Amino acid sequence: MLGTMRWNVAIAIIGCLLTFVLSIGSNGLSITFIRSLYALGACFVLAFGLRFVLHQLAVRESADVEPEDDIKGAALDLATPDDEQDVHRLLQQQLGEGAGQPEQGRDGTSFQPLSPPRMVSVKDKSPEELAEVVRHLKES
Repeated sequence: MLGTMRWNVAIAIIGCLLTFVLSIGSNGLSITFIRSLYALGACFVLAFGLRFVLHQLAVRESADVEPEDDIKGAALDLATPDDEQDVHRLLQQQLGEGAGQPEQGRDGTSFQPLSPPRMVSVKDKSPEELAEVVRHLKES
């Protein structure tokens, strides 16, 4: 960071004295001392932020002056090339190789898709039977 801790102490003391002078006229002595100590701590911490911002500005200005060779390789390009044609070609090859052969599992059996039983339609049921089924389901 820019500067030393002396800047933090100097800014903190200035903030403490300013708070003391502005607060002594309207508050008692003990309240003024407490508020001055709070101002001392707050100004000390805020001075770190001020020094950090000044350091970042100084680094940014000096980075603009550096020669072009030092900047090369500092940025990372995260863009990936377009591999859509390569992927399409690989998929076509895989489909061409395994088109005639069923896929084998570990135990030597071939893959068979699941064929669940069909649901029975209730179109031909009478309303009384449907009402009885609903009553039965409600009771249990």
